Amino acid sequence: MSDSQHHIISDVVQDVRNISRDRDEVSVGSVVTNLGHVSQAGLMLLPALIAATPLSGIPGLTSVCGLMIAIIAGQMVFGRTKLWLPQWILRRHVDADNLREALDKSDGAIRFLDRHTHRRWPVFVRQPGRTVIKLVCLMCGLVMPFLELLPFTGSLMGGVVALLSISLLTKDGLFAILGLSLLAIAGGVIVYFL
Repeated sequence: MSDSQHHIISDVVQDVRNISRDRDEVSVGSVVTNLGHVSQAGLMLLPALIAATPLSGIPGLTSVCGLMIAIIAGQMVFGRTKLWLPQWILRRHVDADNLREALDKSDGAIRFLDRHTHRRWPVFVRQPGRTVIKLVCLMCGLVMPFLELLPFTGSLMGGVVALLSISLLTKDGLFAILGLSLLAIAGGVIVYFL
C-alpha cells in the first residue's frame, strides 16, 4: 500500500482546509475547482462529511449537501467522467471559520480512518458492488433534503454516504458493509420518527 493510498482521506480534508485558509467564506465552486484532481468519490465525501458534522444544523445545508451527493452519485452511476454541478450549488458558501472548526473536530476520526482503511473484501467494491454503492449514495442524497425536518437523520445519511465514499476511495469492502449497516440503522430511526 503506497503512502498516498494510505493518507487519501486526510489529503482530501487537508486540501479543503488549505482552500479555506485566509478566507471569510468558502464556496462550493472554489472547492470543486481546487479539488479537480480528486476523484468523484472524493468530491462526494466532502458534502457527506459536512452533513455528518454539527454544521448540518445550519438551515438548508443538509439539503444542499444531499443534492450535491445525489448529483455526483448520479453522474458516477452513468459513468460520466467530467463532473457537472448547477451554478446555484456552486455559488453556495459556508463560513470558513465554521468549516475549519468542523474539519478540526473531525481530525481524530480522519486519522483513524487513514490508519484502518486498506484494500480488503474486494467483492463489495468491484462490479456490481460499486454500482450498488453509487445507487445507495444517490438515494441517500435524494432523501436528505426531506430529512431536515427530523433531527439528526440527515447527519446519519451523511455518515452512510461518507462510509460508502471511503469504501470507493480506498477499495475497502469493510467500509461498504459499515455504510450499509448504518443505512439500516438510519432507516429504523426514520421509520420510528414517522
